[in-house]
Amino acid sequence: MEPHVTSASEVPVSAAVEASWWPHQPSNNNTTVSSVSTNGDVTRPGAAVGPTQVQTPTTTSNATAPRASISVACVACRSRHLKCDGGNRCSRCKADGVHCSYVKSRRGWKPLKRKPKTASTPQSERQPALGQSNGSLLPSPLESVLGLNVSQESSPSFNFASDVTLLDTTLGAPNGLNFEVSAPSNQLSFGVAHHPGPGSVSPLGAFFAFFFPSHSFVLPRKQLIELFKERRAPHLELAIQYIGSCFIPSAPTQMFKETLNRMLFHQNVPKDGFSVQAMLLFAVGLHANCEQDKAGQVLQLAINLALEIGLNRVGFAILHGSGDRVMEESWKRTWWSLFVINGLFAGVNPSIAFRLRDVASDVPLPCEESEYLSGQIPFSRSIQEYDDASFAVEEMVFSSFTYLIDAVRVMGKVLEVSRADSLEYQSVTSADACLVNWTLHLPPNKRDIVANDGQIDEVLFQAHMIICATTILLHRPRSNLGFGEVEEVTTCVTPGQCLLPAQTREIHTAKSLQAAEDISKLITLPTSLQKHTPFFTCVVVMASVVHLSYWSFMVPDGQDEKIKSLIRLDTGVLQTLSVLWPVANTVLRQVRGVAHVMFKSKKAMSIHLWSSIANDDVIRGLIDQGAHEDPALYSALLTP
Repeated sequence: MEPHVTSASEVPVSAAVEASWWPHQPSNNNTTVSSVSTNGDVTRPGAAVGPTQVQTPTTTSNATAPRASISVACVACRSRHLKCDGGNRCSRCKADGVHCSYVKSRRGWKPLKRKPKTASTPQSERQPALGQSNGSLLPSPLESVLGLNVSQESSPSFNFASDVTLLDTTLGAPNGLNFEVSAPSNQLSFGVAHHPGPGSVSPLGAFFAFFFPSHSFVLPRKQLIELFKERRAPHLELAIQYIGSCFIPSAPTQMFKETLNRMLFHQNVPKDGFSVQAMLLFAVGLHANCEQDKAGQVLQLAINLALEIGLNRVGFAILHGSGDRVMEESWKRTWWSLFVINGLFAGVNPSIAFRLRDVASDVPLPCEESEYLSGQIPFSRSIQEYDDASFAVEEMVFSSFTYLIDAVRVMGKVLEVSRADSLEYQSVTSADACLVNWTLHLPPNKRDIVANDGQIDEVLFQAHMIICATTILLHRPRSNLGFGEVEEVTTCVTPGQCLLPAQTREIHTAKSLQAAEDISKLITLPTSLQKHTPFFTCVVVMASVVHLSYWSFMVPDGQDEKIKSLIRLDTGVLQTLSVLWPVANTVLRQVRGVAHVMFKSKKAMSIHLWSSIANDDVIRGLIDQGAHEDPALYSALLTP
């Protein structure tokens, strides 16, 4: 079945109508003619006529002429893997109303060996400088989209991803890819550094080192590089570079973001799973970079596209997996990751609905992370099997990703009862029971987030994190924890509202405090905070609000050392993550502001209390009052 072809009218700004996309080159009538070679191959427009080619008119009847072999398809057809009739402007491009162009095929092409760079080497034979062409027939990702040093006419849709941007080095290895921003031109410099600093890493390497362990839905690194070599998903490659660049201080993250935004929403992006993955990564990156409104819009577009192409059905992975179990597993993980991230967005942003909560899906459950990375994909189990496992004779163990999915399902139930002050106490009790059951039914090997080798299961970490945050969402509005000054914290938390309790408010208070303390325990795990999901920032904010509320309203004077140490821990985490994610910097200022006001208020109250006690008027009053008592009473009290 041929994929749906998106016309130019279906996107806000199409490359077909934006003339600035297409570099205009003077035509040469001597070299841009259509000719038929002696062996029947068609020479494309723009290709030079070789000495063995003879120009002959095509006057043979269609009934007797053999079908010509199409050696090169146009850029638009090739990017969508469709058949091309090879005309000066093929019929498919005419129907879609887009520009039709051809790029010379690289089949049989071998790069010339470069001479070593010496003082006597001519300038024309030296290694290209950073940002210049590297000799590849196809432009690099940013060159094709931004129009930097494009040496030939090509479609801006999917005509990029040169090998030099893909085969990057591992973490800390020499000759890694460095990214520098030129101050005068403010353009991206792309190249291999000869003497990289310690810890130098490329965006692709940073993506797999810090982001992939928490959100492992794209293909593993080896298969992903092979995919990029085939130039099948340039938009996904750019999305990965955007996420990875967030972990590299010297990388031009803003340029990656603008380029990715233009590619996804100003061109005819194919309607496939790779586009869903790119949009999903883009949405998470925008949220972490404190662009919540834009992130919500991109997430909605990703959901719309996923439902349109049927990503929520088991047949999608089979049909588009090409018989590769790893690819099939990637499509399953893409759907469930979309489900998880939609729930996370709904939990930290009241304006975003959990749309996928009620969407029917028969996609099997993902496997363990180690199985996915090794390629040894086991037989998949369904979500119904997971629900029925509680009634099985023997305990059944599922993957960490499965428990993450179930944690988000519980969050969906809590969000339903937490955003309306309902008099149905049974719904609140049922949601609370789901939270407790999730913890009680965890297998022993899933209770400990840290493995025997000291490694953190980031997917399982994320599941425990969601359960803690969901507990706060359910119980804090029904507790004795007031709002007051805490309402100044507006990012990542729901507006202050006091709901009717389903139990005593003291029980709701105790459960909220326990969940906040559990989040503090997650903070202290022996791992780098950079490896946690960006949504962990918002979960820390939820714990901070609970700690600040408790300190403000309920902690007795002189007994607040423990809660102050937890608040210091919260602000320390936000300060560390603020270097990485701008959203952490925003909430850090809010939390610090509230904590400063509370500290000044408590200090002022303490000073006022002691000054009142030591006031001469008070002491004199007590002396005067005692002077009127009978002295015999005092002597009786003092006599043994």
